[in-house]
Amino acid sequence: MSKIACFVEKYNFSDPREKTALENFKATAEKQGQEFQFLFRNNISDVSKFDAVFIRATTDPLNAAYVVSKTAWELGLRVIDDPESITICGNKIHQYALFERFNVPHIPTVFLSRDELHHKRINSIFAELGKPVVIKAPYTSFSKYVEKAACETSFRTVAKRFFKKSDVLAVQKFTPTAFDWRVGVLNDDVLYVCKYMIPKGRWKHGAKLRGKPTFTWGRTVALKKETIPPRLREVALKACSVVGKGLYGVDLKEVDGDFVAVEINDNPSIYAGYEDAREKDLYSRIINYLTQ
Repeated sequence: MSKIACFVEKYNFSDPREKTALENFKATAEKQGQEFQFLFRNNISDVSKFDAVFIRATTDPLNAAYVVSKTAWELGLRVIDDPESITICGNKIHQYALFERFNVPHIPTVFLSRDELHHKRINSIFAELGKPVVIKAPYTSFSKYVEKAACETSFRTVAKRFFKKSDVLAVQKFTPTAFDWRVGVLNDDVLYVCKYMIPKGRWKHGAKLRGKPTFTWGRTVALKKETIPPRLREVALKACSVVGKGLYGVDLKEVDGDFVAVEINDNPSIYAGYEDAREKDLYSRIINYLTQ
């Protein structure tokens, strides 16, 4: 029997769909004869008492979740999400540099430093990517710090605000689609597939703070992974291969019949009735990975 710690924060239980998913993980583990306990930040020192750690609280190199991941990793425990994946996925600049280095098809992206925020450089970006463009701060989650700019004035306004958080920004070609593909990947294999629909009149799937009541989400449409285009699977797995072998949610767009990666997320959302709608075995596959 393995002892699994699931690191969570109180907000993980505020959405009934996420709460149900967490209960499903616990029930699945216990059905397999494993011990599964929720671990909160007040009990971080108990990490060494477990054989594996599954992190569901929001990850960030500055969050308690990263401390738990790093501690567990150094103790030699099985960990989802591992600290290296958190570090790479938490820095979009690093992630896009890896996409370019390893030829992962991705949204056309350029980097912008503070010193480059001037008329000539902004015009060259518009000439290369068109208008509008999408400006991203490196440390984004739940669509925060991701905004459009269609003119030099709005570009400067957004960039100056984001430069308060980072010395380098990513600027991407605006690529509107009716939905984004979300491919869940675990250990180099597809775990689940969804379409994250873009709400009418918007250009992002949604913006949400965990635990906050005010948010807007598009619909989530789950698909059987056996039915997805082979090229979608290929690009999703290639993208994840530059990060690691953990649990990831890859966002992709379909452009002119091909697929490009938008970004890779560690700690992907798993809500009952959404990501698991077509792949009920995702719970057992994750528990099996933790207890290998």
